[in-house]
Amino acid sequence: MSEEQPPSRVLRQQFQDEYALPLARAMFELEPRCQSLLITVGQYWCDEANDAVHCETIACPERDPTWPLAGQVHPGAVGHEEALRAQFEVDDDGEPYDLSQVQDGLFCRANEKAFGQKFFCFLDDNTDMIVAFASYCREVGDQEEPRWRSHTPYGLIRRPLEGAPPTFEVIGQMYRPEWEDRWDAVERGYLMPFEDNPPQGKREATSEPAKSKFVQRLLLIIVVWTAVLVLRRLLR
Repeated sequence: MSEEQPPSRVLRQQFQDEYALPLARAMFELEPRCQSLLITVGQYWCDEANDAVHCETIACPERDPTWPLAGQVHPGAVGHEEALRAQFEVDDDGEPYDLSQVQDGLFCRANEKAFGQKFFCFLDDNTDMIVAFASYCREVGDQEEPRWRSHTPYGLIRRPLEGAPPTFEVIGQMYRPEWEDRWDAVERGYLMPFEDNPPQGKREATSEPAKSKFVQRLLLIIVVWTAVLVLRRLLR
């Protein structure tokens, strides 16, 4: 490990101190209904070269939010009231909407207050975030899934008592410890083979399933044609 490639725990500490806590302080000032800020992470392909790790921050009216309800549009949620009312109904797939869809404007204001810009990125999704948080992601998800399904909670920041600073509590579980400090995975790309100790959750791009299906179909065709030929001979 080096300054250019710090350990996973160092990246997470930097994320906590330099991004999550300043954002929470800004959010608590802007939105009195927000009693906690929930930090979630998810790893999935998102139109990019690597399996990026993405972060989602959710403003919650509860001090101890429950997952996945906290990430879904529901009555009493923090967000633009008209947008909430419009999305209370489930979507075409019968699943609740992501709450992030009605909190985007709120977080733009919080980012601008905390960092001076509406769209602020602290760690890069394709590099630092993979090393920092891939171990806390259950498995590789899908960008088409709602975030309350593809993400898992990592941290919680509760509104502090008056005069006290906010604190960051890690509530997530490390699902894949083999992904700690894996700068080699970032350098070669997630879908590239590992020289040793491949992560258990890794999904390599492989043609084996396709080959297996092709062989099965070919064998089925051979069996069918053999049966037809035998039947023809018996009928002569």
